[in-house]
Amino acid sequence: MKKILVVDDQVGIRLLLKEVFKQEGYGVVLAMNGEEALKKMNKQIPDLIILDYQLPIMDGYTFVMKIKEIGLDIPTVIMSGLPDRAEERAKEMQMVKKIIGKPFQLNDIRAIVRELLQ
Repeated sequence: MKKILVVDDQVGIRLLLKEVFKQEGYGVVLAMNGEEALKKMNKQIPDLIILDYQLPIMDGYTFVMKIKEIGLDIPTVIMSGLPDRAEERAKEMQMVKKIIGKPFQLNDIRAIVRELLQ
């Protein structure tokens, strides 16, 4: 079973994505910020990360850079209310495969996840 790590400070988004991807047969782990996500990754490395760009404590950019320092290359989808800002820094974040704006369409994120986890 493929595992997805969902990192977002909005509980509603975390729970929605958990339900959507559990119904599609994926294992889903939730974290509310980058720091919590790193701790959860110590227990199990996900196959894909869905990450909010603007997070408290450790933002999405810092989180991706920490993963890169560790030597991991995990396909990552960034969600952002300001996708242009995330897009500017995406060149430094090679593991980021897609950037989607918030609010997003569920069908769009489903299609992205399927494509990246094939």
